[in-house]
Amino acid sequence: MNQNEAQELADLLKALGEFNRLSLVYKLCQCKAPQNAMCLCECCSVDASGVSRHLKVLSQEGIVSSERKGREIQYSLNRSEVLKRLRKLIDIIEAEPSLET
Repeated sequence: MNQNEAQELADLLKALGEFNRLSLVYKLCQCKAPQNAMCLCECCSVDASGVSRHLKVLSQEGIVSSERKGREIQYSLNRSEVLKRLRKLIDIIEAEPSLET
């Protein structure tokens, strides 16, 4: 893993490492359709503006995508992107260590 890949993974884990953001991701995992911030408030201990701020962080990190529909913004989980990025870490952890150091 090079330095850029390590930084990208650190940024992903940092975004997921906050309780409310992880709760939002968990909630979006259970949703079959995109959700607005108000619908996602029930899973967090913050108000709608706080949820919106957390969704912005998740969006900037590519964890969620957003689409404006009229006055609302609908959010959905980028499952394949998150899986791909986490899979890199899993592959590294699962790899047999080299005897060369």
